[in-house]
Amino acid sequence: MSRPIDPSQQHDSSQLIDGSLTADAVKQYLLANPEFILDDDDLIASMSAPQNASGNNVLDLQSVIIGRLQHKVGQLRDIQAELIDAASINALTRDRVLVAVLKLMDAKSFEELIAFITEPSGLAAALDLDTVALAVESKADVPGLGVRGLRILEANGVDALIGSGEPYRLSAEINSNPGLYGGSAPHVRSEALVRLTFSKSTPPGILALGSAHPEQFHPTQAADLLEFMGRVVERAVRLWLDLPQNV
Repeated sequence: MSRPIDPSQQHDSSQLIDGSLTADAVKQYLLANPEFILDDDDLIASMSAPQNASGNNVLDLQSVIIGRLQHKVGQLRDIQAELIDAASINALTRDRVLVAVLKLMDAKSFEELIAFITEPSGLAAALDLDTVALAVESKADVPGLGVRGLRILEANGVDALIGSGEPYRLSAEINSNPGLYGGSAPHVRSEALVRLTFSKSTPPGILALGSAHPEQFHPTQAADLLEFMGRVVERAVRLWLDLPQNV
């Protein structure tokens, strides 16, 4: 950022030519304020470094200027690399979710839908996770409860696992619940639990995403894509079971 010249450093009118400072006046000011140029990004960006500087009274700023500019360029490259890395990670997650949704929509039956969601080669593989489980609270008249792969929770089990009224829960460094993951439970070290509300006439459920990596999921993460995945599963189940709209 440019700064004005201190009036105390200015010289008398004999040093002015047509209202402008003379070269000698500028030189005297710079000698009195050696950091002025180095602290001004606009000047550094616009000036040319001296070539073949020599002599005891010549201030060679070339190496200083280049060093300062190289440092700033390095900082900008580091920032750029961090932004690219973050964008790549986000894009990968988004792309995986979109591919998973398309595959989920390809199910030819309710049984095939549940199989895709719960089998290792299905949704877990599409999202690059270790296991995925689908569970609903028990109720005798809920259709589809006998389908293989669908896990049953006790009444109020969703609130117990996620929290009363909470839409999701992300947890790291856990000992997972065998009631959700079955034989895969010992391998699950972090998880994302998404509340599923299929319709007002049916009990809630959970989409449980488990990872062997202890920090794959953690409470500070954004969960918009996870919630989106949950809404897709809700709608797919609702359509196959011909449940009323959740309004």
